[in-house]
Amino acid sequence: MQLMRGIALLAFVAATFVASSTAEAYPQFQFSTDNSKCTLCHFSPAGGGLITEWGRDESADTISRGGNGEFLYGLWETPDWLNLGADYRGALGVHDTESPGFDPLAFPMQADIYSRFKFGDISWNMTVGLVGAARPRSPPLYSRLASREHYLMWQPKSTGTYVRAGRFYAPYGLRQVDMTSYIRRDLGYYKLEETYNLSYGYLKDDWETHITAYTRDPLLLKVGPEGSGFAAMYEKRFREDTAAYGAQTKVHLGPNSNRYWGGGVFKMWFESLDLLLLAEGNIGVQKIRSQSADPIVQGVGHINLTRFITTGVMLGTTLEVAQTDFSLKGKDRESASLHLQYFPRSHWEVMLIGRAERTRQTRDFLSLLMLHYYL
Repeated sequence: MQLMRGIALLAFVAATFVASSTAEAYPQFQFSTDNSKCTLCHFSPAGGGLITEWGRDESADTISRGGNGEFLYGLWETPDWLNLGADYRGALGVHDTESPGFDPLAFPMQADIYSRFKFGDISWNMTVGLVGAARPRSPPLYSRLASREHYLMWQPKSTGTYVRAGRFYAPYGLRQVDMTSYIRRDLGYYKLEETYNLSYGYLKDDWETHITAYTRDPLLLKVGPEGSGFAAMYEKRFREDTAAYGAQTKVHLGPNSNRYWGGGVFKMWFESLDLLLLAEGNIGVQKIRSQSADPIVQGVGHINLTRFITTGVMLGTTLEVAQTDFSLKGKDRESASLHLQYFPRSHWEVMLIGRAERTRQTRDFLSLLMLHYYL
């Protein structure tokens, strides 16, 4: 135990002095852990970020091979109005882009600290971490600090109405951890692309809906597509809370073009096989304002199969396809990935990923070994 905590401290120090990127919740844990709603394990009404006491217990008793999932291993119990947490994630890998030789990678991916202050029906939620890329940079540490999530939320009960305002990802579709997945990269959910939002939602035991008006960060990072818009999604759970389907739409109004997306998600847990199916498809139309040409029709699809081999070991595969313009040849992309995740004890995860991507012009291969520690 002392050795593992020492490794965790080293991971924290490394992550603090280099760089990080965002990471989200695992949609693979919905249904497969007998939890039908993301809000059982996360304070955010759409999932992701700081986990609840229930989520901490699940991480120890259901997902991993035991341990104490409490904050600081239960050494300090925070008051009822305060919740704290942290995520540290580092990676080693090899990137092959068909150029001579291989591109070795070694970098921290994430260094985030979470806080939640609750007073009655209102809470203030903040995530503070480091901005960076896969290789160290020379700017001083303070210039790389950022708060990618900070919002005020009114939520009287765990079910029913909520309203929140601030910076976060507008709820839409599957929230995969892999930031390079097409459903994140093509739809405006890449790293540090969180927008400023006003969001309304309604949560029930068997369904939920989220409606969000958003605009790009106007002052600080200024990353992601320029403009504003709104996103809406609805999810209905059925089959005794072991499956769900959803519909979604997103409108983005930019300075040079407008984009209109519509699509849906499907999730199903096959208990006899310990297998979870996740799927998402979206069709979009882009209208460029300076051109009189016909609108550009686009699409992006994602399908994932995940199986718990045994307690603490999860194996999954993902297939993706994207088309930036259906009227032109050679604008499609496909990728396939295989991931193996091991949760030896609560607070710990080791993930091995192999990913291959193909376009008309290139072939791209990535192998990545990640160490994830949360507090």
